[in-house]
Amino acid sequence: MHADRLVLQIPALVIAIIGFILVWVSLATPAWQVTYARELQQWVQSGLWINCQTRPAGMYTCTYTFNEYDFDFYSSAEVVSMRTPPFYFWQRTLLHIFVAGQVIALGSFITFCISNSDVRATQRCSTFMFSALIGLTTLICYGCLLVFSVFAHMVKYRFYTVSVSGIYEKHHGYSFYFALTGALFYTVSFIVSLLYAFKSLRADRYGYAGSSQQTITGYRGNDYRLTDEDLFAMRELPAVPKYRY
Repeated sequence: MHADRLVLQIPALVIAIIGFILVWVSLATPAWQVTYARELQQWVQSGLWINCQTRPAGMYTCTYTFNEYDFDFYSSAEVVSMRTPPFYFWQRTLLHIFVAGQVIALGSFITFCISNSDVRATQRCSTFMFSALIGLTTLICYGCLLVFSVFAHMVKYRFYTVSVSGIYEKHHGYSFYFALTGALFYTVSFIVSLLYAFKSLRADRYGYAGSSQQTITGYRGNDYRLTDEDLFAMRELPAVPKYRY
C-alpha cells in the first residue's frame, strides 16, 4: 500500500492543488469574455466580478462588484457607455458557486492529511472522502463552465454595444480557459484518487482474508504438531532377524 500511495494518492493531491490554483487564477482575472472595440480602440474584458478596459493611451481601468448595490449600471447612458459591460446576477451567482467548489476542494486537502492517521478505519474513510470531495468539486466546475457558456452565447450577453454601428461580439478569454484547465486537473485527480481508494479497499479485503487463513493454518499447525515423544514412538524399527531352521 505504501507504493500505491506514492504512485496514486500523493500525485492525486498534487494534481488537485494545481487545479485549485488554476481555478483561483481564473476567478481573480477579468478575461472571461473578451472583445476589441475598434471604435474605441480598446480591449474590453468582462469577468465574473471585475471588468477591465485598455484605453488608447495604454491606461488600464477596471471596475468591480460583489453585489448589486456596488454598481448601478442602469443609472445613465453615459455611465453605461463608460463602464460597460455591466455586471449581471448570473455572474455573481456563478462566482459564489465557484468559491463554494473551491472551499470543498480545500476540505478534500484536509481529509488527505487525516488519511495519514495510523487508525486504519480513519485512514480508509478519509481516503474515500478525499475522492468524493474532489469529484464534487469537479462537477461544480464543469457545471459552472457549462452555465457560463450558455449565458455567454445569449444575444443579450454576447455582444458589446458602443453605438448603433459599433456592435462587437465577445469571445471566451484566457480566464475561462484557466478554469477549464483547472477542471481537467480536478478530473484527473479524481480518477487517480478513485483508483487508489478502490485498491485500498481491495487490499483491506484480501488482507483480512489472508490474515484469517493464516490464523486457521496456525491453529491447524498447532493441532497437528508432533512432539519428541511422538517422533520417538514413530521411529523406524530395526528389521526382524531371520532364523535358520
